[in-house]
Amino acid sequence: MRRVVIAGAATAGLSAARALRQAGFDGRIQLVDSEPASPYRRPEVSKGILEGRIDETTIRTPWPDDLGLELVTASLRHVDLGARTVVADAVTLPYDGLVVATGSVARPSPFQQLGNVFSLRSLDDGMRMHQALAGAQRLVLIGGGFIGLEVAAVARKLGLHVTVVEAAEVPLGHALGADFGEHLAALHRDRGVKILCGRMVSGIHGAGTVESVSLADGTHLPADIVLVSIGSVPAVGWLASSGLDTARGVPCDRTCAVRGTTDVVAAGDVAHWYNPLYQRHVRVEHWTNAIEQGTYAARRLLGKHDPEGFASAPYFWSDQYGMRLQSVGSTTGYDETEILSRNGEKLLVAYGRQGKLICVAGLDTGTTVMSYRRLVSEQATMDAVRTKAREKEDTVHS
Repeated sequence: MRRVVIAGAATAGLSAARALRQAGFDGRIQLVDSEPASPYRRPEVSKGILEGRIDETTIRTPWPDDLGLELVTASLRHVDLGARTVVADAVTLPYDGLVVATGSVARPSPFQQLGNVFSLRSLDDGMRMHQALAGAQRLVLIGGGFIGLEVAAVARKLGLHVTVVEAAEVPLGHALGADFGEHLAALHRDRGVKILCGRMVSGIHGAGTVESVSLADGTHLPADIVLVSIGSVPAVGWLASSGLDTARGVPCDRTCAVRGTTDVVAAGDVAHWYNPLYQRHVRVEHWTNAIEQGTYAARRLLGKHDPEGFASAPYFWSDQYGMRLQSVGSTTGYDETEILSRNGEKLLVAYGRQGKLICVAGLDTGTTVMSYRRLVSEQATMDAVRTKAREKEDTVHS
């Protein structure tokens, strides 16, 4: 293997490139990406960039010149798995090994495209929306997920009137359960955010620029800026003719090797891999997962990986009103929750399945959530988790 092509030069792709060099690969590494500028810290798009606390120069990270990488600035068009070539615009790149790290894109909006209607995935999205917020008074957020609630917190800090329209009965209920979701909803409502749950948007209206949002029940919400935050989809359009089944992302085995291929791996938001920890296929859109999985996938390409597979208890955080929401693990399939501690707006919750710990989430709990990562990775019993929580409480009170 003398030539590796990495499709995507964001977090997962750069992590893979770095890991290849660290593992001793001295061949040619070409990263293909449509964004010509240097990489940047994507979590800050809905945080510091949107609020204006940091600017474009601060969010960017230096290109790793010491790794001897080649950046091909072009849009990915096609891969020929048999011929081992990637086509990006008019350039054909042969490869001995391929890392697919193209990430995800915003789910296409079903609504009319008007001025001041945004999605929020890239640095450019964040910069444009920040400018629009400066001249706005009323923001409507379609979708009350992690990004939607982060933006709601930023917009309230900037003095806007904010309405969140969420189709589910509880914001983030699918991810964190009813107790945590209601807790977050109360947090926002106490700060003046209007949250409408169990409601569906029927349309966005305006003459050139958005003026209102209509709901299926006939409600009309005045708006001079709208964020459509209805989730994301894996960036797999360029793989349409590859023969791979990419309905849920790039299909991988437990070692991040792409099924039905040779010397092709995937990492980051785009990878739908079998996670040995949870014994099912998952796709994770978290920054830390992109780093860790990109590293593992590179080692897999070189045959220097852990053969047991990439077992991950994903870690995620979200900043809201100066408090950090954190989770480690996955709540999918949970059948019980345990509130480990609650103190004012602070909250710590454990999620179990068949008596085993699968996730811990907390709001404004400092390093406590991460202290449970080992127990999540070991899938400790819920009784062991309760014991640990009592010991922490006893330590605090003593």
